[in-house]
Amino acid sequence: MTTQTTSSTGVFEEVFDNVRKAAEANLKMQQEIFRQWTTMWPGMPTPQSIWVDKMRDFQKQWGNTVTDLAKKHKATMDRQYDAALESLDDALRLAEAKTPEELRKRTEQLCRKTIDCVREISEAQVKEMQDAARKWTELMTKAGG
Repeated sequence: MTTQTTSSTGVFEEVFDNVRKAAEANLKMQQEIFRQWTTMWPGMPTPQSIWVDKMRDFQKQWGNTVTDLAKKHKATMDRQYDAALESLDDALRLAEAKTPEELRKRTEQLCRKTIDCVREISEAQVKEMQDAARKWTELMTKAGG
């Protein structure tokens, strides 16, 4: 009984899906016919395809830009995570020091390394922000021109 219900449900879903696709195709055809019909009438404004094309190009370029920036951000985050794991390992090795002098040296190295890591991360974030602002400005300039 369950098999018959499942298969009949699948049939209905397939029928509804086909009806939906047919309705969408019909609507698109009607819109295209109406668009072509209105361009034949004198005095009817023609669609501003240049503006629409520019907007689509802008959207595509902006999407690509955001994707590139997200990939760069992910790479930066991966480097930061790796650096954090390395710092954690170094911090756990502090307990292996045999003398106070060795502990001092290891602690100093860890502090220097941590400060360098924070500096690199800050510089990378500033560079990412500058790149994003530059790309945004370029896209807006292209779109406006």
